[in-house]
Amino acid sequence: PIAKSCRTEDDIEAWYPPGHGDFYQSFANSGLLEEFVEQGKKNCFISNIDNLGATVDLDILNMCINQNREFVMEVTDKTRADVKGGTLIQYEGKLRLLEAAQVPKEH
Repeated sequence: PIAKSCRTEDDIEAWYPPGHGDFYQSFANSGLLEEFVEQGKKNCFISNIDNLGATVDLDILNMCINQNREFVMEVTDKTRADVKGGTLIQYEGKLRLLEAAQVPKEH
């Protein structure tokens, strides 16, 4: 979704950081999902572009397979050094990612 207004109450679903919430739709729309499935692949590892050191943890992958998990997200506690990026919040009964760029500077 693309926000058509700066008023989040008009369409809150459109206000997410590109690159996070649009992966699934983009993966399907590009034809890559179909190709992925046709090749017999069942798992996909996604990492932020600024995390070049990210690798697949085989323990986590095995847990996903053995426990039939459809989705797993790794999160860590924030530290004082974490001044950019996002955090998980509860909003209208849903877990959401809030990016620092979405928060007005005065806050």
